[in-house]
Amino acid sequence: MDIPACIWLERFALLVPGPAATRWLLIADLVCLVALGLAVRARRIAVPVAVGAGLLALNILAMLLNDFFLGLALFHLVVGATALLFCRPRWLGGATLALAIALGVLT
Repeated sequence: MDIPACIWLERFALLVPGPAATRWLLIADLVCLVALGLAVRARRIAVPVAVGAGLLALNILAMLLNDFFLGLALFHLVVGATALLFCRPRWLGGATLALAIALGVLT
């Protein structure tokens, strides 16, 4: 990587959680994606589609931002916001969003 790209990425270092926190956030993301799939009538199809779309979105974000961990941090925020807007238990998305922000700052 060239120097300007490294400096640009270092500005977002506060948002990227540590490795142990990332594992727990991925579990929270999976719970949100499953809850989004369960909100649809065709649950047998919607749950795998929601999880697959989430993994595809994670890979696309990582490729667009040129850094997997920065894309992963943004993915946690996007999944939390999506669950907050579209999932029936709104606290699930809010808790995931708050957890992603708190763990990003604290770890």
